[in-house]
Amino acid sequence: MSSESGATGADQAACTAAVLDATPDAALVSNLGVASYVLAGVEDRARNCYLWGSMGVTTPVGLGIALETDEQVTVLDGDGSTLLSLGALATVARHDPANLVVVVFDNGEFATTGGQPSGSELVDFAAVAEAVGLRAYGAASEEGFREAYDAAVAHDGAALVACEVAPVDPESRPTLDFPHIARRFREAMDGA
Repeated sequence: MSSESGATGADQAACTAAVLDATPDAALVSNLGVASYVLAGVEDRARNCYLWGSMGVTTPVGLGIALETDEQVTVLDGDGSTLLSLGALATVARHDPANLVVVVFDNGEFATTGGQPSGSELVDFAAVAEAVGLRAYGAASEEGFREAYDAAVAHDGAALVACEVAPVDPESRPTLDFPHIARRFREAMDGA
């Protein structure tokens, strides 16, 4: 694992833009709340699968998609959601799809529900991922994130990138039309 230290963390929007720059055709599965808000603000597109009311299932949904396609799949998860489903990392490692990267944006709080502390300071997400057999990288800056994400995509197997980010409450919001989101995502993936 590579890691950096940073007082406030990376800019989540810049890191999300780096994902789109590095893997412009990837299917992106984003966690409810901030990860989806930021992704919609950076680029709302048909291959974005925004999950609403779904804390703790972003990584499992991303795994399911990765197992059904050869396309790159990137999960944009949060620290709170990942804490609710740490066991999913073992399942990811067991299946080990080479087209899956799990990004954990760690802002240290449940930002969507009011900024309560998440307890993520007690967990080293990269170490947990490595302990179950995943390749893992850590970052706390935009440059470090780009390097870690590129390495994760190049790795021949599933990988996790844990990135410390500064808390943010973006203005952008994706549509709440769940059937539309699911339909356009499915159509975009079927056309691949």
